[in-house]
Amino acid sequence: MTRATAPAAGSLRGYFALEARRAPRRTSLAAAVAGALVVLGSHALLVRMPAQIVRFFEQAFRIEGMAAVLLLNDLLAVYFVAYFVALSGLLDATVAAREERRLEILLAKPIRARVLLAARTAPSLLAGAGAGAAVAACTALAVAPHIAANDMVSAAGALGAGLALVALAIALLSALLPLLARMRDSFHALLVASAAWIAPLLPTAAFMYRPDAFEAREGLRDAVVLASLLWNDAASAWLGPVALGLAVPLAALAVAGAGVLLERADAR
Repeated sequence: MTRATAPAAGSLRGYFALEARRAPRRTSLAAAVAGALVVLGSHALLVRMPAQIVRFFEQAFRIEGMAAVLLLNDLLAVYFVAYFVALSGLLDATVAAREERRLEILLAKPIRARVLLAARTAPSLLAGAGAGAAVAACTALAVAPHIAANDMVSAAGALGAGLALVALAIALLSALLPLLARMRDSFHALLVASAAWIAPLLPTAAFMYRPDAFEAREGLRDAVVLASLLWNDAASAWLGPVALGLAVPLAALAVAGAGVLLERADAR
C-alpha cells in the first residue's frame, strides 16, 4: 500500500510545486515596491500640506497627530496591494481559465478538481498576503519617525493595523472564491470583487460625514470604521497578527468549498 501511494503523493507535491512557480511573484514584488513608494510619497506630500488640511483629517476621523494622519492614508495602500495582487492571480486561475476554455483542459488531468484549484489559488493568496505584509512593514517603519511622545499610535500598532487589513483582504477573497469558481466573465468578476473590496470602506466614509449616526452605537463604530485601528492602537498591535493567522484556515476552507463546487459544475 505504501509503494502504491508514495508515487501519487510525490506527483501531487510536484504538481503543487509546478503551480507555485506560476504564482505572480513578479507582480507581488512590483506591487510591494509600488506600495512602499506610494507610502513614502504620501508622507512627503502630507507633511507639506497646510495645517488646516491636517486638522480636517484629525477632526473628521477623531485622530491626533501627524503620525495618525499618515497612518490612516497608508492603511489604504496596504489593503489595496494585498487585495488586488491576490485577486489578479485568482481571476487568472478561475474565471479567465473558464472563459478561455483552459479550465476544461486542466480538469481533464487525472487530478481532482479541488486539488487543482488549491494548487492554483493558494500561491495567489500567499502572494497577496506577502505583498500586503511587506507594505505594512514599510508603513510601520515610515510612520515611526513621526511618532511623538504620548502619541495615539505606535510602530507596533501601525504594523498590526496593516496586518489586520491584509487579513481582511484575504478573508474577503476567500469568501468570494466559491463564486469566482463558477463565474465565466472576467469583467463581471472584477466588478463583483471591486464592490467587495470597497464595501468595508463605506462605513468609514459615512463616519466622516455623519459621525453622529454612530454616537449610540460605539461597538458597531469600533467594528466597522477604519480609524478604530488607530483609536485602539494597543489592541491593533496583537489583533493584526492574530487576524492574519485566522485568515489562513478560512482560506483553506474556502478553497475546499470552491473545489467541491467546481467538481459539481459541468466543466468537463
